[in-house]
Amino acid sequence: MAELIGYILAIDAIVTWSVASLVYKVGLERTDIKGTVLFRLVMVSIATFIFSLLFGSYLFLTTLNAGQIFAYLLSCLISGLSVTIGDLMYFNSLQKIDASRAYPLVQLSLVFVYPFAFFLFGESITPAILIGGILILSSVFLLGSKDKDDNNGEKSSQKSENPEHLISGILLAIGSAFCWAIAIVAFNQARILTGDVFITNFLRVGFATILMAIVGLFQREYYSGYKKENRPILKYFIYIGIAGSLSLGLADSLFYKAAEINGLVLISTITANTPMVQQILSIAILKEKFRKRFIVAIILIIIGNYIILFL
Repeated sequence: MAELIGYILAIDAIVTWSVASLVYKVGLERTDIKGTVLFRLVMVSIATFIFSLLFGSYLFLTTLNAGQIFAYLLSCLISGLSVTIGDLMYFNSLQKIDASRAYPLVQLSLVFVYPFAFFLFGESITPAILIGGILILSSVFLLGSKDKDDNNGEKSSQKSENPEHLISGILLAIGSAFCWAIAIVAFNQARILTGDVFITNFLRVGFATILMAIVGLFQREYYSGYKKENRPILKYFIYIGIAGSLSLGLADSLFYKAAEINGLVLISTITANTPMVQQILSIAILKEKFRKRFIVAIILIIIGNYIILFL
């Protein structure tokens, strides 16, 4: 039963992340990235605080000594800062390349998790992991390749044809994957120390919100979501905030809860299928261009991760 619950939580995270990515894509076409990040963080902080009260217990803090509390809070801080920097890079990537191209690329965070696990936790990197990693990385070249003219001679979208947008969008997406990997490792360490995910998620988001609010004192664009002149597009900030509350706020917690039940490697491998769901939704809802090589790339991602898991 425990394994089934873990799978259900992972599937819920996959669907939520996929839907949220579409909301981000549409909303960011009308809002400022920095303003969106802070507005979203504030809403997610409120949501995660409510989730922590409903599903968590702060009593564990009384059982930790000073050193453990420091290590725990430091892990929360690193995770919150890393995931926020990763989000900034991801949002910038979405403004340069399609969501159906950017989202599979950020799933490369799984590739970066293994080296971190090796150096920080002494976990072994087997030949299966190396082979799987090569397959996953090879998908990057497929996803990042330039669009050719389609059969009717029409050019593909200007965004895809612009080499500078393409390259910078891909690099930002990969950088986001790296930052998210750090966030995953730090969060998992905090979970190991306390056995908690909901309060940990609230604390890391809270730290990130405070830091971004301080940065906003010097870069006022972070507060653009609260400016009077942006009231006509306030609803898009709110949509992104709601999506963030469900994605960063709830789905991330469910992901780490599933990892606690079935193990981080297994759950990370399952959630690597997220691009396949996101690809379907991007084409069906956002009417983005269908690229056959995306299917091949996603298959490579799935095969690579299953090799890592089962061989």
